[in-house]
Amino acid sequence: MGSRLLPRDLNELYAHALVVEREAAKRFVELERYMRDAGMDLIADEFESIGKEEREQYELLAVGTSGREMPQLRSWEYAPHFLGQADAVHAPRNVREALALAIAIERRTQNFYVDVAEHTTDDTMCAFAAEMAADESRHIARLERLLAREPDPQGTVAGDGDVLPLKT
Repeated sequence: MGSRLLPRDLNELYAHALVVEREAAKRFVELERYMRDAGMDLIADEFESIGKEEREQYELLAVGTSGREMPQLRSWEYAPHFLGQADAVHAPRNVREALALAIAIERRTQNFYVDVAEHTTDDTMCAFAAEMAADESRHIARLERLLAREPDPQGTVAGDGDVLPLKT
């Protein structure tokens, strides 16, 4: 049985973190746009806020790693954690689906960082990965609170074409 590939050193972890945070920021911009277009401004504002945090995290990492020789990553190197994440976010049909997509994005990222923290023998890598996992955990908690407030469409009679209305 094969084993997952995890970053072997701090530069590899930084390279992964740069990719992950940049992609997460992009995903939240997409989700924000979908919610804004559907007139769901409260959820759009939350996605915008989390996306901004992801972008700031990326920018801090980019500044902090400038001047370092960063390894080039290939998608198969992180595919076990992010399978499907490279695909474009599809337009969610409702707020619950948008929140579920956002939670899935954050959980995959959190799982990656937890995996690194649990399996590295390097204290610096462990501390960095644990800190990043904690950040993702805070995002997940925010998103789960929002999801808990949304009515479950399973409790209502749904018809064909139940999708979010677009603002006109």
